[in-house]
Amino acid sequence: MTAKTHTAHDHQPVEGQAPAKAPTPVEPLYERVDLDRYAVLHDGPVGYVEHVHPVFVCYVGHPYHHADEVAQVHDFHDAVKTVLHRAVATRRAL
Repeated sequence: MTAKTHTAHDHQPVEGQAPAKAPTPVEPLYERVDLDRYAVLHDGPVGYVEHVHPVFVCYVGHPYHHADEVAQVHDFHDAVKTVLHRAVATRRAL
C-alpha cells in the first residue's frame, strides 16, 4: 500500500480536485534610467525615484524635469509604491 502526502510546496492537485491557481503578485514596474534614478511605469512612465543618500526622493510627472517632488522615504520599494499611488490618484483627479 502506498500513500502520498502533499506538502506545502507540492503544486500537484489532490486527486479529484481542480488545480488551485495561485494569484500572481502585482509588482510595480520600474527601470533604471540613470546612475541613481529609476522611472516608475504604469502604462508608460508616471514618475521617478532618485536615490539621494540616505533617502529615496519620489517624483510624479514626466519627463523628469517637469516632475514634482511628492515624498522622501527610506525604502526603495516604498518609494516606487508612493510614486505609483500618487500618479494614479493624480490621473483620477483629472
